[in-house]
Amino acid sequence: MKRFFSVLFILLFISAIQVHAEEILTAEKKEDIKKLLEVTGALNVGKVMSEAVVKQMVETIKKVRPDIPAYMFDMVADEVNKTLSEGMVAKGGYIDLIVLIYHRYFSHNEIKGLISFHQTPLGKKTVTVMPAMTQEAMAAGQRWGQSLIPIIEQRMKARFKQKGIEL
Repeated sequence: MKRFFSVLFILLFISAIQVHAEEILTAEKKEDIKKLLEVTGALNVGKVMSEAVVKQMVETIKKVRPDIPAYMFDMVADEVNKTLSEGMVAKGGYIDLIVLIYHRYFSHNEIKGLISFHQTPLGKKTVTVMPAMTQEAMAAGQRWGQSLIPIIEQRMKARFKQKGIEL
């Protein structure tokens, strides 16, 4: 029995060392992650966020202050765009945060492989069609989920009824 625990301890120790032997984020890997973000269009999220923020802010301002001239809303868009652009590249900003996430999930070799893939015709097509596919998939998932609501309600009513509770 002692031998079993000794072997178990050694295996746990070795696996703990391997878990903590995480790859260091080198300057080269950081640059490659940034390149991957560029080739995948992942940095376009700033534009999408900016448009959404501007739209929401303009709608809110119009409700609260309908007297504000329309040309002032160009100023809102300008300030939001500048703030988000600066925040994207600032130290500790969006890009730095995303780099750390990619670093945690992908080795440097995997990042290089992803860059290579996204520079192929298939990779470029993937980047082009992914937003529309994601939107379609989300809509399909929503429709599918809604189609299950009557079934779930029926099953829940039956289970409640088994316990003597009527809904």
